[in-house]
Amino acid sequence: MNAVKQLAYSSMLAFLAHFRLLSDAAARSGGPDPLSAGDHEILGTMRQLMEGLTLEERAILLADAAGAGSCISAEKRRQSARAEQKLRRLLLVKGVLRG
Repeated sequence: MNAVKQLAYSSMLAFLAHFRLLSDAAARSGGPDPLSAGDHEILGTMRQLMEGLTLEERAILLADAAGAGSCISAEKRRQSARAEQKLRRLLLVKGVLRG
């Protein structure tokens, strides 16, 4: 099964929310709701897509997706906008984001 072909999101926020959900679930090893094999494959594919970003860009986007960006500086907003554009391009090229 090709996880990239099955990934389809209407927005970057949806992609990031799903990424956070799967990442958080994977981090809870031994928890009551472990990831299925398909979820692990999807998370691996999502991680590969996110590798196109720097660590700082990933941190900014994940903080924004978690709602931590309510009081940020103008520079952080610019960094966030650049990171969003970069991720958007990556997702569009891979066919993961619906234009």
